[in-house]
Amino acid sequence: MNTIRTGPGVPKSLVKHDLAVSEASEARDSSDEFAAPRLVCRKQRLLSADDAVRLVDGYRDGKTVYELGREFGIHRVTVSAHLKRAGVPMRRLGLDESLRAEITRLRDEGWSYARLGERYNVDPATVRRFHLLPTVTTT
Repeated sequence: MNTIRTGPGVPKSLVKHDLAVSEASEARDSSDEFAAPRLVCRKQRLLSADDAVRLVDGYRDGKTVYELGREFGIHRVTVSAHLKRAGVPMRRLGLDESLRAEITRLRDEGWSYARLGERYNVDPATVRRFHLLPTVTTT
């Protein structure tokens, strides 16, 4: 474990903010020295040319960026970047206005956003935003 010494005149609160040390661990240690939290580093995953082709093919076959991210061990934003570089038009997944009444009814019946997300194959936050936004009207 790394030990950090704040030194005279430098309060631990300044260091704590940057290193995300919990209040409880600070309360247990009243000295000017404390153990720094262990930092987790992720190794960058580079796709081979074959993997990039398989990723594009998977997306064209209907897989989502989330599924492809899990499959290739990369973030969904990285999947989107690969697809954009390959010139693949992105699908706009989301919820159609025609589903608003059904989602409202299911929420009234006690369905969670997580369950609704699974039902409509979208992130639960997408359902929540859709459900809480006012109805879109065209004039």
